[in-house]
Amino acid sequence: MKVMKMRKRILAVLLAGLMTAGMAACGSSETSSAGTEGSSSTGGESSTAEASETSQADNEEVVTLVVWGQGSADTEDVNEVAEAVSEITRDAIGVEINFVRGQDGEQVNLALTSGEQIDLLNYNPVSGGLPSLVRNTYATPLDDLVEEYGQGALELIDPIDLESCRIGGVLYSLPNMRDTTWSVGFGYRQDILDELGLEVGETTTFEEFHDILVKVHEAYPDMYPMVPSWAGGGMQIPMAYDPLGDTLGVLENAFDSSTEVVNLYATETYRTFCEMMYQWNQEGLVMPDATTTTENNLLSANGFAIFSNIKPGIEGELSRQNNKDIKVSTVIEPYKHTGAAQGNNFIIPYCAAYPEKAMQLWNLMYTDAEVSNLFVNGIEGKHWAYANEEKTLITTPEGVDSSATGYPVCDWAMPNQQITTPWVGNPEDLWDQLNEFNKSGVASPAQGFTWDSTSMINEITACNNVVSQYDVALRWGTLDPNEALSKFNADLEAAGINDIIAEKQRQLDEYLAAKE
Repeated sequence: MKVMKMRKRILAVLLAGLMTAGMAACGSSETSSAGTEGSSSTGGESSTAEASETSQADNEEVVTLVVWGQGSADTEDVNEVAEAVSEITRDAIGVEINFVRGQDGEQVNLALTSGEQIDLLNYNPVSGGLPSLVRNTYATPLDDLVEEYGQGALELIDPIDLESCRIGGVLYSLPNMRDTTWSVGFGYRQDILDELGLEVGETTTFEEFHDILVKVHEAYPDMYPMVPSWAGGGMQIPMAYDPLGDTLGVLENAFDSSTEVVNLYATETYRTFCEMMYQWNQEGLVMPDATTTTENNLLSANGFAIFSNIKPGIEGELSRQNNKDIKVSTVIEPYKHTGAAQGNNFIIPYCAAYPEKAMQLWNLMYTDAEVSNLFVNGIEGKHWAYANEEKTLITTPEGVDSSATGYPVCDWAMPNQQITTPWVGNPEDLWDQLNEFNKSGVASPAQGFTWDSTSMINEITACNNVVSQYDVALRWGTLDPNEALSKFNADLEAAGINDIIAEKQRQLDEYLAAKE
């Protein structure tokens, strides 16, 4: 049978990559649902009919695919979405889905190491992202699958972004149709500024925004001027470096032509930021338990500002999440690096029971507006409703709290938000603006490069353990950089970061030379 031949071929590749015998035993177990956040509604031409034409024979047995998405959602709501998707895909490609949302990195890693059936996985929770998954032989090579079952997706994806999902010349993921250019700044509550008669421009500096934070703190002493972007000290880091996959060896400034790989944590850029945050913390401008809070969407409570990624539509996204009027201001101008296109995507894990079917579903998620809308926004009338007769914008149904729908929007974490309808608060031409934004980014000199970290696994593990001890605390100003940074870097050197940097530099030099 063709599916079995493909699975044997993939298994052979994985075994060649030193997969353990325990990992090779792919099991099939039931999973529970929890969830994500999506962002739009049906807004493109449905290609379900086309998918039906390319599906297997009508009398083929329907199989169940296990799909793990991103972000929290209520189990009942996720199951309802799964059934609505299955009503389409049973006839179109001979599959129904078991949909899971809200699994954290530990749960994902446990499932992968145990060989639990997962046919499509959003790897956003996985530390180290796609390179880590490939290094551990958890990701299925996609070239043959995409060639046969993913042509619809390929027609939509920018070849530059697609190249970012190759490691060692092999395709392991497909980039979501989202912001693949990176920019960072502040997200803040407009209602607070209005009350104080203050203004923030479309762009700002740390110094200018510091003055705003001081005034907010003086006027509202019980409010936290700066709060994490998500639980556990989450932060969209406002530094313009190219992480080169894992931040253990970076290009310090993606805007200049230097291709020297350096230790981020020993750079002046990192030190300056940590010193600033320590000062802000000492001034009472930072949430005291920023590094340990378990809360998300803190702007909905008594937080004033976060570090936010900047893109078309981000203000509407943050406003829906926090049920407040959130505006943004840019600090780091747009730039492109491999990780911007490589992060937050899906893979077909090595333990997928039906890799060919998974690829067919994945292709539908790019090309079928109804399927995409269900995954992104949920059920019409329950999770969203059209906001106008022209059906050019959607909103939450009457009487539903936008921050508590049961199926929060996480559009960036699904393959193609651009065939769904924008939410109220966004321009009707949001997707055109997003594509222009993606084109505007200045490309890092290492754009497209992904390093093979296989020979450095022990050093990477040791260095990541060190980073976890210091980095978040330094970036939120709970550690004094004048005391902690030297110890941090000494521990990194003892763990082998210089060896990692040397190997990454060697591979980058070879990559760049091959492009000439």
